[in-house]
Amino acid sequence: MRMRWMRFFQLALLGLWMLSTPLAAGSRSITVGALAYGTLNWELTVIRREGLDRRQGFDLEIRTLANPQAGRIALQGGTVDLIVTNWLWAARQRNQGIGFSAVPYSLTHGALIVPAGSPVHTIGDLAGKRIGVAGSPLYENWLLLKALAKRAYNLDLEREATPVFGAPPLLNQQMTQGRLDALLNYWHYAARLEARGYKRLLDGKDLLESLGIQPPVPTLSYVFRDRWADDRKDTLDAFLRAAYGAKDAICTNPRVWQYIAPLSGSDDRGVRAALRKRYCEGRVRSWGKAEIHAAKKLYALLRQQGGEKLTGKAETLPRGTFWPHFVLPR
Repeated sequence: MRMRWMRFFQLALLGLWMLSTPLAAGSRSITVGALAYGTLNWELTVIRREGLDRRQGFDLEIRTLANPQAGRIALQGGTVDLIVTNWLWAARQRNQGIGFSAVPYSLTHGALIVPAGSPVHTIGDLAGKRIGVAGSPLYENWLLLKALAKRAYNLDLEREATPVFGAPPLLNQQMTQGRLDALLNYWHYAARLEARGYKRLLDGKDLLESLGIQPPVPTLSYVFRDRWADDRKDTLDAFLRAAYGAKDAICTNPRVWQYIAPLSGSDDRGVRAALRKRYCEGRVRSWGKAEIHAAKKLYALLRQQGGEKLTGKAETLPRGTFWPHFVLPR
């Protein structure tokens, strides 16, 4: 009898220990994968330095990523809970039966940049020109630019211009060396050129609007497993409140920007100012049925332009791509 009571007492202590630290802490913790010089790292830095995680009642762990692909691998492997990536990737995963969901991160789009004094004033002027394009032929803004060129100018950019695909920093270098007539690059690389006097001809939002897709659709999103989010809704909501609060602090508080600016990867004050300006323009101010409907239209257009290689097999945006429980923090 005594041994039985001893065993019962030991099990009770074990149960209390399990409830007290690991499980309780884990239920309010979130591990985020971020690039060292990405804007997500700006937000995470603010969350920690301003104590937004403590204020919202969650534990933040940060894993530094070598590159965007490493983030997707880490998320798939379960070593991080959340990353920032293209919501189309989440849609493609859902097409394969893998439950990832997205919450809007930013409305800042890549841009088409030309030199100051360039004879290129419209998309129609790109005929016969060398156009740098970030990444691959499946870059979304390139697909949209081709669609608009065909629709508005009956111009086939693949045949009547010379696209040059490459890594964003190398394309910026080619632009400054005069080897390109125009450059369609990711927003932060475009902002660096703008700070040096290059002209923004249009950006992704302009392309969407010209193609009849409104309101603006986010480019990047916070992406996570939907089952994880369903189990930890309070934790995810707390993190998102902190993250959106950090965005506002970066854009409105000079003291905060003073310690965030060095994380931009540039010592140039003009570049830092351009990066902050474009980042802040991308803050999401509304999210609801209209924005999701616009995302569905964009998905259909991108599938038409990029095929299954871009979106996967589904002809329409997979249900659950955008997390249905998200409410924009106020």
